[in-house]
Amino acid sequence: MGLIESRPPNAAEWNAQVVRAPGPSSMFQTFEFAQVKARAGWSPRYLVVDGVAVTVHTRQAPGLGSVWYVPKGPSVAEPAQLEPLLAQLADLARDAGAFLLKVEPELLENPENLAALESMGLVRAGRVQTNASTVLVDVSGTPEELLSRLPGKVRNQVRRAHKDGIEVEQAEATEESYDRMWRLWTEVVEDRGVFTRDRDYQVGLWRTFCESGLGQLFFTRFEGQDVAGAFVTVVGDVACYKDGASVRDRPVRGASQLLQYEAMVWAQGRGANVYDLCGTPHSSRVADPEDPFHGIGVFKRGFNKEVTDWVGALDLPLRPRRYQMWNRFGHRVLAKVLARGRSGATFF
Repeated sequence: MGLIESRPPNAAEWNAQVVRAPGPSSMFQTFEFAQVKARAGWSPRYLVVDGVAVTVHTRQAPGLGSVWYVPKGPSVAEPAQLEPLLAQLADLARDAGAFLLKVEPELLENPENLAALESMGLVRAGRVQTNASTVLVDVSGTPEELLSRLPGKVRNQVRRAHKDGIEVEQAEATEESYDRMWRLWTEVVEDRGVFTRDRDYQVGLWRTFCESGLGQLFFTRFEGQDVAGAFVTVVGDVACYKDGASVRDRPVRGASQLLQYEAMVWAQGRGANVYDLCGTPHSSRVADPEDPFHGIGVFKRGFNKEVTDWVGALDLPLRPRRYQMWNRFGHRVLAKVLARGRSGATFF
């Protein structure tokens, strides 16, 4: 079928093509996410390769060429579907002056898949999106069926939070809502001491998805005060708990569990069957307290003990010498420049 470029596509039509791809649907392949990244210096390209919609983000790395990045894609169900897409993307990227094509297909991490990907020339790279390892929750059916499937401890916490006066708010898409979420978000970031995007990027992400109808902000409140917040998206039949935050001292236990349950019910009503809690330690490190995702992993595994490990980010070097320079120092130098020297920064 070949490769076709759409410039610029209609958002709804493009997202419909994304959902029709053979693999899992992802917010990171949507038109909206591409617009968010465009405001951060990336240039989107919307390609249909052998009938599969692929949103590519491109960015210059001065002195080396350009990087092509396909976040959480191409969306394929098995490595055999990826191989012909990868070859065509690589040809186009190379012709456009790229030295690196980075892909992130949601394929399960197992020996067979890893061997197949290695045979294509792909090299495993560091984590880009937080849900390279994650917890998935079945949210099909009705709210009552969903609650009955949750572990007993979580069910009790949800009911207890209700009884103790925790209220859940499905917030309107207003600047006040984004400000409230940002205040909670910065408190969490300060506690963890981790790198985060600046306010314009983070709030812009929430605003773009909420105003398009693909995203929703939720808050739990106690006695008129915000206790926790969550930003959730639904694309196709997949919901994604992209961002969450809460106050340091929680006045009532179970507020975060109730928040997640209500967000799952909302996602269920939007057609989701799967709820991605978006980020845990790798399954081999869930018991390691030194893992940076350990704390949130404990919380998320309360909803489902099983961790799903995807193959994660994979590099296809298009110009090997430049790729070596990129790995040795280029990525770190550019990341620091782009993040104005903040530690933990990323080019992506």
